[in-house]
Amino acid sequence: MTDGVETQRTAFEETYGASGRTRWAFHYTDDPLTRYLRDRRLKTALRTLEALGHLDAADQSVLVVCGGVGGEGTFLRRFGFREVTVSDFSTEALELCRRFDPHLKTHLLDAEQMDLPASSYDIVLVQDGLHHLPRPVLGFTEMLRVAREAVVVIEPHEGLVGRMIGTEWEIQGEAVNYVFRWNRGFLEQCTRSYLLSKDVKVVVNRLWDHNSVVAKLVSRLVPPLRLSAARLVYAALRPVASAGNMMVGVIIKHG
Repeated sequence: MTDGVETQRTAFEETYGASGRTRWAFHYTDDPLTRYLRDRRLKTALRTLEALGHLDAADQSVLVVCGGVGGEGTFLRRFGFREVTVSDFSTEALELCRRFDPHLKTHLLDAEQMDLPASSYDIVLVQDGLHHLPRPVLGFTEMLRVAREAVVVIEPHEGLVGRMIGTEWEIQGEAVNYVFRWNRGFLEQCTRSYLLSKDVKVVVNRLWDHNSVVAKLVSRLVPPLRLSAARLVYAALRPVASAGNMMVGVIIKHG
């Protein structure tokens, strides 16, 4: 049986190694429309942490799992977190990360088996990374182990829309990836069964996230109107957010 982790690692090393900086520049652009579309889920996570009383950025460390070239890391660093570390299993990705943002710390890690002590970071966060792992639940429980205070999981949500029009299988080189989708019940069961504690809090925000479609839709407008139009699109979807295709989950280990 082929080791899925090594197959994925090889595929991603080739992708990052061949792409260069231009492909990933959208992570670092100051264009307000791109920033809005890219950062809205992260902002939802931070608002949730704040509402739960667990956001004190100046005194907290963050580990970004499956962090790639570091877009999430730079967002969190600029927000004001005391220490931000971007981890990935691709040396090529982390090299690009350091070139894009020399202020970030980087750590070469296998997300399914992190070479870190328990409770190493205050917050451990992943965005669109767990579903690339051969064993997403193992990656999630590793996040729970390494986090001291909170875990943030931003991943596709299981539901009718995802089953009907969402991607089920992703192929990158020789790596085949099944797109694993979460929901609140599954997230809570994984959390409680691993931590074996009643004193945890699991909060799930469900929302719509179709950034490439929205960007294409508003691109027909003159530039000054594009950001406002994108905001209106997502505002119109807010009343049906409970059916959304994306999940922003926040787990507080000691509720």
